[in-house]
Amino acid sequence: MIPIITDGAHVGWRFDNNALELLAARKRAEIDKARDQAFAAGLEYEIAGEPDVIQTRPQDQINLLALSAKAQRLIAAGQPDAVFTFRGLSNINRELTSVEMDELALAALAHIESIYQRSWDRKDALAEALEKDSREAIELIHW
Repeated sequence: MIPIITDGAHVGWRFDNNALELLAARKRAEIDKARDQAFAAGLEYEIAGEPDVIQTRPQDQINLLALSAKAQRLIAAGQPDAVFTFRGLSNINRELTSVEMDELALAALAHIESIYQRSWDRKDALAEALEKDSREAIELIHW
């Protein structure tokens, strides 16, 4: 903190913007870490009638998009009962129809979107707090 001096008298304190920038950078890193942990935790989901976890890490997201696209194409081609093999976190092969795979992929993608939205909301709040030079508001931002 930097003292505010008026007419030779100490009248208050102001925050050093560099200190706020460092605090904001730490908060951004915390948000990114929590976001990545949420992706790594995945989505609890019943796969072919069994409880499991759909993995939603970045490498899994590509696979989920591809499976979703394939399922939708098969459904559009009149093959809603085409069979997919899918493995969740349990590493057990489970058989799903195109319709079930589409539902699974959409649920996982909605979960991924919600994680991103939570991250963006916090980063927007952080930017707003930084713009207002509000250390208190920055400190209150948590995952």
